[in-house]
Amino acid sequence: MIERLAALGFTTQESRVYIALLRQPFTTGYELAKATGLQRANVYQVLASLTDRDVIARATADTPAKFVAHPPAEVLGRIKRQTAERADALITELSALTVPQEQVAFTLREREEITDRIVTLVGEARERVAACVWAEDLAWLAGPLRYASQSGCQVVVNVFGDSEEELFGEVYRHEPAARTVGGNLLTVAVDYSTALVASFDDPPGAVFTSHPALVRVVEKLIRDETYIAAIFDRLGPALEAEFGPHLVDLRTRLLPPEQAERLISIVGFGAGEASLLTEGERA
Repeated sequence: MIERLAALGFTTQESRVYIALLRQPFTTGYELAKATGLQRANVYQVLASLTDRDVIARATADTPAKFVAHPPAEVLGRIKRQTAERADALITELSALTVPQEQVAFTLREREEITDRIVTLVGEARERVAACVWAEDLAWLAGPLRYASQSGCQVVVNVFGDSEEELFGEVYRHEPAARTVGGNLLTVAVDYSTALVASFDDPPGAVFTSHPALVRVVEKLIRDETYIAAIFDRLGPALEAEFGPHLVDLRTRLLPPEQAERLISIVGFGAGEASLLTEGERA
């Protein structure tokens, strides 16, 4: 906790004194010195500093003075509000200094870097989040998606596979990840203005962009997956009767050869004999 308080502007000694007062209110400087192991002179300096910042308060007028800590929700809530106000002001001021960037896409190469960027994009959403995601990746993404939905954003999620994570918004279910042939891909578009496409296969990589044309492409890809899920949910048996199990007859004509072979192996032995025929051979 001391390290986390230090990240919010507390010194190590201030953190120790504040925590000690939370554990034992109405404590004198002498008692705090014994509890924290700090020199009495240092404790009194810390008490003066924390009192000036309204983190603690003197609880008695008599001598020796006794102190109490203000509740964490009050102290940290005030720090949170002040930090947000300063950050908002800096965003405005620094944005005015920013030269427009000509680069239309940015590359990310580390998985942690990719997931952090996705969480940030979803967390900054104000209007809409649309995504295609493997069920296993909801372990870290379900929370941000839920927050976006509860904040009033439209959330549309295409999920590949089964997940026990609770989801909000419009959820469209697809086949399990084991039955996909394109690898572990994640696409997300936020507020019709930013998009990210990630591959979590080894080695991982991602591209995110705010270029309008590229964002529209990603938006369309996600919408198409949504259409497919909704149509297949309603008309699945008829579609498979026409195009084969898992739509193998249609998909193998359009997939790269390696992925077509993998799809055939997933659907079942012999499924590809008819599906690999050309239109002329079918006739």
